[in-house]
Amino acid sequence: MQSRHQMIEEDIKEKILTGRFEVEEKLPTESELMKEYEAGRSTVRRAIGDLENKNFVYRVQGSGMFVNNWKSSNQRQAKKSPIVGVITTYIGDYIFPRIINGIDQVIFEKRYPLLLSNTHNNPDRERRELITLLDNNVSGLIIEPTQSNLESPNIDLYEQMKKFKIPAVFINAKYPNLDGYSITTNDKHSGK
Repeated sequence: MQSRHQMIEEDIKEKILTGRFEVEEKLPTESELMKEYEAGRSTVRRAIGDLENKNFVYRVQGSGMFVNNWKSSNQRQAKKSPIVGVITTYIGDYIFPRIINGIDQVIFEKRYPLLLSNTHNNPDRERRELITLLDNNVSGLIIEPTQSNLESPNIDLYEQMKKFKIPAVFINAKYPNLDGYSITTNDKHSGK
């Protein structure tokens, strides 16, 4: 179970990753955050301190706290080894073990680290996994959309990925409300 400061840190980080707090935007004061999260000063300070250590925010003496250019800071740190993130709806069922195995072979040959996650076809879990992968500074994503026949409720995260030029390829399907590269099969055409 997460501690109170971790919950506050995750919420502020999500607001940064989704663009609700833009790069260089001034964050609310500690007092405002204490009121918003109904938390003590030390809890808020610890959450902000953790975000500062992870390059999401910075402080200016006498001016307050600001959103750091987190993507640029993380890219400088990760130039040596780009990370590829893979999100699928399931890992062990149906066609996914073969797909993941194929992705792993290619990624391994390129000597890239691979981060793998699954959503169990749950949009809330997809959101959490996207945030985790962005937080881990992925250089690109391979995504099997969650409930792909519906509009994505996580469009804000996908828009932020575009903004920060994080390439993504959708496999097996794509969201109707999202442009991007996709690799899909045409079952209707195949049936003919």
